[in-house]
Amino acid sequence: MQYDDEKDPGTAALAAVAGLARSVETLSRDVAAMKTGMQQTASKTAVARLNDTVASLGNTVASFEDLLTRIASTPAGARKAAGSGDCSDVEPLRSWLRLPEHDQAAVETVLSELLPWMESVYLRYATAWETLPPCWLWHPEIVEELLWLMDAWTIAYEGEEASNKAVGDWHDRQRPGVTRRIGEYAPACDVLAHRDTAGQRAITVPLAADADPFVTWWATARDDNGPAPTPEQIKAGRRGDRSGLTAVRDTAGGQR
Repeated sequence: MQYDDEKDPGTAALAAVAGLARSVETLSRDVAAMKTGMQQTASKTAVARLNDTVASLGNTVASFEDLLTRIASTPAGARKAAGSGDCSDVEPLRSWLRLPEHDQAAVETVLSELLPWMESVYLRYATAWETLPPCWLWHPEIVEELLWLMDAWTIAYEGEEASNKAVGDWHDRQRPGVTRRIGEYAPACDVLAHRDTAGQRAITVPLAADADPFVTWWATARDDNGPAPTPEQIKAGRRGDRSGLTAVRDTAGGQR
């Protein structure tokens, strides 16, 4: 049975069955119209047999349509889960930001795949060259973007469900999106910008030590305004102040 790639198979099948049902109805009317003439040239037994055949075909189509109606009413996620068995067997997607700490082998594995792929695929595109900063390895968010883009490329071209549609989506949406965001992450950064911050903590969550009043506020009075900032928070809260509340430390050029 054929169906449009953009439609759910159950919905497409229902449309096909509806068409078949209309054909059976037309056939039933034709048989009824033929009965009068056939009674003059054929036996009543033959006419009755033909009528029973058409009725049986109509019942079969009705049963088939009822089955597909139940299938179509089942959420797509439930159908997928029912057919996929144990969901615990699904391998999680890789993330540079969530690689196990102190696992050098895991990091080496990712980079041993990513670096050749960047050379053979990603950097073949002019926009990739234009937006990738030379200090990209200092930017975990950029490595994260490149890693998932590489894995998406592998699925589209070499995975079990590889298809021209997936490849087109990679070219039209995924790669341009990553290229644009990389340009936004580090528009004017270079290697020297990272010299003065070497060894310092890269990320500090603002107000992490002062979260308790916010727990109380959001749990008990979220319809009111939040707690008033303390003098210490106000003093430390200037954007760009290295000792303040900014989440990303500034360096020369405004990059980490």
